[in-house]
Amino acid sequence: MADPGMEFSNRVGQELFQLLKKRLEETPSGEQNFDRYTAALGAALIAVAEVLRDPIEKGADPEKMVVFASRWLNIFLEQIKRERPT
Repeated sequence: MADPGMEFSNRVGQELFQLLKKRLEETPSGEQNFDRYTAALGAALIAVAEVLRDPIEKGADPEKMVVFASRWLNIFLEQIKRERPT
């Protein structure tokens, strides 16, 4: 049986990505000073910060949360690199 937390993460993460992708596609590509990668990353970071708001307000160490998020981001990006055709 799969881990419920991991199932949730995978399913909702893909849903959030699809929404972000859709919003980017709705934005005219010719808009001045609009970099899609920067905008998408900014939106994703706002979502991460909002997820971490509650534990930080309850006293969690923000630096530990950043380290945790960074570690997982590196894992996910390594998976993408391995999947990339050579």
